[in-house]
Amino acid sequence: MDELIDELMERGVKLALKYGVDEAEIYGFRETSTTFKGTYRGVEDVVSGDKVVIGVRVVTGRKVITQGGMVSKAEDVDVILERATKMVRTLPDDPNWVSLPKKLGTSNSAVVDGRVRDPDINYFIEVLHYLINGASNVDRHAFTSDATIRLSYYERFITNTYGEKLRECGTKALVSVSVKAVDSGGESGYNEYYYSPTLNRFNPDQLIIKAVETAVKTLHGRRVETGTYEIILTPKVFTSLIESLIIPALCADQVQRGRSKLKGCLGRQIFHEGLTIIDDGTYPEMVGSKGFDDEGVQTRRKYLVDKGVLKNYLYDNYTANIDGRESTGNARRPTPYQSPSPWASNILVEAGTEDVINLVSNVRRGLLVYDVIGMWLSNPVNGLLNATVTNSVFIEGGVEKFSVKGVIIAGNIYELLKHEGIALTSKTEDYGAYKIPHIYIPKALIAGT
Repeated sequence: MDELIDELMERGVKLALKYGVDEAEIYGFRETSTTFKGTYRGVEDVVSGDKVVIGVRVVTGRKVITQGGMVSKAEDVDVILERATKMVRTLPDDPNWVSLPKKLGTSNSAVVDGRVRDPDINYFIEVLHYLINGASNVDRHAFTSDATIRLSYYERFITNTYGEKLRECGTKALVSVSVKAVDSGGESGYNEYYYSPTLNRFNPDQLIIKAVETAVKTLHGRRVETGTYEIILTPKVFTSLIESLIIPALCADQVQRGRSKLKGCLGRQIFHEGLTIIDDGTYPEMVGSKGFDDEGVQTRRKYLVDKGVLKNYLYDNYTANIDGRESTGNARRPTPYQSPSPWASNILVEAGTEDVINLVSNVRRGLLVYDVIGMWLSNPVNGLLNATVTNSVFIEGGVEKFSVKGVIIAGNIYELLKHEGIALTSKTEDYGAYKIPHIYIPKALIAGT
């Protein structure tokens, strides 16, 4: 497989230049994965697979196109390049095009866990059995509805006409468990997951206990009256909010298109001074950590929001050229054969000084929100939040009273996160590419009964 990757990079660029294009880039991704799936009925599937996917980007003048697909031999790139070089000449010029990245580099941030790369099938089947059977052992009202373990070993590679070649290997482990709790006609569900490059912090007991306790705690949920409430968002919910509303608004392509309220706001106070948000593609053992982005630009750490002040946007090479800046190493391609665009690597929210118990004890009338659905209905263009609560508890006078679900959290994110009195916990939790604390927001609109 190593020889295939070497030949794809070498053959691809040389062949593209033979076709008479000005610039060419070969980006690829090889993945070997094993997925274990189970339900309350037991282990249902174990599937392993291996694939190599490449994307080629060719440039003639200011005409640019990206093509690609799965390959099994080096000659497969010939067909992709022939198609791309024919099609690119039919396209209109892109007036904003400057060039492919002329300097590639790496920070060597990805890590490989041998337990993930070469999984012990029997061991992970045992873990899956434990996740399936463990819920009822924690609480008799609970059972696991489904559980999934996905282990991935990957290699990324990139080169372009400017000569450098980069390769990087890494692993990712995703363990997800969904729990149902049933009691006296009431039902509640909750999903918890572990997502990391390694299994170093994986604890199946913690995973199943957290899922069960949350599902049981939020049984018999009901609505509250529409009004203004204090809210505490768990790291899982705060992560969803950041990913749905804040990150898109920080991406330079959205800013340049006028699809972000943060256009023209560099240096301005956009959030409460207690809120600092960092993008760091080099942070140890997070799934967004990698030596180079999907254009081969070295990843690095940068402040996006510092004490509430907007400091940076997220750039790929294309958007950076438009603004006369350097790429921040944030190019992302959902697949190798799609054109890159800016996105976050790892998002770190600096912790505060509070703990959850103190936050709850000081709530006069509010909700502790464990999970939501429909965050995608929020609008990152104008910052309007819209999320339906699935798991939460009502707090009055610092005491948790009853479970709440079915209400909607609404409001403008730039107002919600600018309120005086916002507080963050000193402890953070990891959710994939996010390291996030709990956040207390003193005023939020809850649409209920």
